[in-house]
Amino acid sequence: MNKPQRTAGLPPSPLSGDRVATWLRRHPDFLADRPDLAAILTPPAVAGTDNHGGPIDFGRFLVQRLQRDLAAARDSEIAAIDNARRLIQQQERVHEACLALIDARSFEHFVEAIATDVAVMLQLDAVALCIEAREKQPKGRTRSGVNLLPIGTVNALLGGEDKTDRRRELIRAERRLYGGAAALIQSDLLIRLRVSSIAPASLLALGGRDPATFREKTSLPQFFYLARVIESTARAWLNAPK
Repeated sequence: MNKPQRTAGLPPSPLSGDRVATWLRRHPDFLADRPDLAAILTPPAVAGTDNHGGPIDFGRFLVQRLQRDLAAARDSEIAAIDNARRLIQQQERVHEACLALIDARSFEHFVEAIATDVAVMLQLDAVALCIEAREKQPKGRTRSGVNLLPIGTVNALLGGEDKTDRRRELIRAERRLYGGAAALIQSDLLIRLRVSSIAPASLLALGGRDPATFREKTSLPQFFYLARVIESTARAWLNAPK
């Protein structure tokens, strides 16, 4: 087969740095087969390396790069371990809260535990059980701690009837949800509760004073689990159909 002929009178096209870099990435063992080239290549600037006629210390460069990589890997590992510990601790707190709800001696005690015991166990600033009131039923907070809301409020808060949950940050005082604690709440997690097909629309409101309280997505499934336990326990107390 004939080799392609170079156009007469034209110099060969120069190699660009990008083309060289691309080729080296495809042949990572290039220097291993040609160790003599290591002596003429200039490594990135490293403190203490003589780049003015002295020997080029590739070894020091590689060691320092490995040290940086190891330090970065160690930091990532520590962060992952700390995050795992936080999730385990939170899971334990959620399980304790669920047990407290299941052990309630009466329905009134169950409802009261949601607003008091659960908030303490989960280290949150406010937890509220919110139910839409009937047309002529008074609105506001009951003695047991339930917040009675106007009809349509749950869908409005969640952003639609097909929405099951919503996270909010930097919220203003939500007195209809958190009452006297509303001034503290900077972020919250709202979860729709489906206690029964015959029950009014309701939701669980979890509030924190830190705007980033519910920013970590990996922690959300545990709060959803808590909401499911509240649904099932309330359904059992009310002897209501699913």
